[in-house]
Amino acid sequence: MKKKTDSEGGERMMRSLWSGVAGLKTHQIQMDVISNNVANVNTTSYKAQKTTFGDLLYQNARRAAPASGVRAGINAKQVGLGAKYSSIMTNIEKQGSIQQTDNVFDLSINGDSFFVIENNKGQLNYTRDGSFAVDAQGYLVTRSDGFYVRGTAAEEGNNELQVGAEDRIQVLPIDDNGELIKMEGTATTYARVTGNISRTDSLLSADGGRKVDLEFYGSDGKTYTVRMAFTDAGDDNPTSYQANITMIMDENHQPIEGGIPDNTTVNLVYDATNGKFVSANGSADGQIQLNFQGEAAAAGGFTLDFSGTTNYAPLNGMDSSALAAYRGKEDGTEAGYPEGDMNGVAIGRDGTITRLYSNDQSRVAGKIAVAEFANVTGLSKEGENLYAVTGNSGPARLMWVTDDGGYMTSGTLEMSNVDLSTEFTDMILTQRGFQANSRVITVSDTLLDELRSLKR
Repeated sequence: MKKKTDSEGGERMMRSLWSGVAGLKTHQIQMDVISNNVANVNTTSYKAQKTTFGDLLYQNARRAAPASGVRAGINAKQVGLGAKYSSIMTNIEKQGSIQQTDNVFDLSINGDSFFVIENNKGQLNYTRDGSFAVDAQGYLVTRSDGFYVRGTAAEEGNNELQVGAEDRIQVLPIDDNGELIKMEGTATTYARVTGNISRTDSLLSADGGRKVDLEFYGSDGKTYTVRMAFTDAGDDNPTSYQANITMIMDENHQPIEGGIPDNTTVNLVYDATNGKFVSANGSADGQIQLNFQGEAAAAGGFTLDFSGTTNYAPLNGMDSSALAAYRGKEDGTEAGYPEGDMNGVAIGRDGTITRLYSNDQSRVAGKIAVAEFANVTGLSKEGENLYAVTGNSGPARLMWVTDDGGYMTSGTLEMSNVDLSTEFTDMILTQRGFQANSRVITVSDTLLDELRSLKR
């Protein structure tokens, strides 16, 4: 029978030494991952990582054999050679808690999608970190690095946006001089007079008549006011009246000389039996066209509609008329608006960025695109809260955030999904594992010393 040599015993002791070393290395990797998680416990949108272990190769002292006619089957004899870390998984699908910031450019995503970011090399990365800002040119960028946020920019007057991430989104309209561009005004093209011309109104026969002012917007985007004086037409007919355009005033309510067309008088006729409107200057639709002249030419002109007026004696005994003038139709169209300064930004739940103006108007600047992946855990971490596509993640599928039932919330950020209680527990287990593997090395070293002392 062959005796075991010292070298064979030493080799077998070395197996335990290297197994201990492998155990130390794997637990060190696990500790590295845990420490990185703890370090990023307050990092915006950070996704915690977890290490999994696997055993290494095995040395076969005897292979398994099947049963035969003279003996039963035998199992293999295998000696393991330690452990390795099998994977480092990113818990990317678990959403972090939402923190309120009240900054309109801070965005959080509720759902599985990612913001699309253009890095400084012109390549696309993806992130859950919605801490954005606006740069000097008015573009939406990441706050930390100034990388462009991609989406679809809106063309002037077109809010029907198609999903894509081809564009950088200019939130603020800034000209070449770095100044905010004002919104141009739109002229009023239609106005109307409504109410009742009372048959008992003594002011209609007085000098100057009953005055009604109409504020409107000129073709230059500025505000103007036209004054009308209603009279009884100077006759004894209780169903005929006049509306005289007596004055046009500028935005400071100062009269503009020479701005009124000659003989701007509107003859109004009403039904004698029920007081309903009949005609204005012979027109049954009650519409006349006003066109201003001279220094008031910039005010342009508009259609003025009197068909909403009536003529009867009030039943409550009041002797005054109740007249009012409004710009625009009843549905609000054709009212026009003055030029406006941009004074705010709103970001909707679907990622639409809207510019708000001082003239109560709004314009869509663009829409933030998002991306989803077939295998989101296959994304590669690139640092700075950015991810990159890999061969195992699948390509990015561009979409709107609401396409899969998700939404964005302005003024909030998604926080880290690190669970400190879990990390501290894993830290204790890792420490115990590291200590145990170090003991394997020291005990194996003691056994080697014992082996060497056999020859003394």
